[in-house]
Amino acid sequence: MFAPSVILIGRFKVKTPEISDRWSEKNGEMITVSNIAFNRVTFVRDGYEYPCVFPLERFVKEFTFESRGQGNEKRA
Repeated sequence: MFAPSVILIGRFKVKTPEISDRWSEKNGEMITVSNIAFNRVTFVRDGYEYPCVFPLERFVKEFTFESRGQGNEKRA
C-alpha cells in the first residue's frame, strides 16, 4: 500500500489527501477526493452526487486514509 505524504498542522503530522484517494468517515462511510486547492479539499460521498468542501485541517481530523486512488488527475 502506498503511504500518502505528510504535512504538519499545529504540532501534529497528518496525511495529506490526493485526488482520487479513498478516505472514510468515523461512521464507516467512504468518500473520494475530487480536488485540492487553496487548503480546501473537495470530495464526494459514496451514493451522493454533490461535492462537499472542507478546509484541509478539518478534513484530516474527520477522515481516515483508506487507499490511494488510481486516477491521473491534476491539482487545480
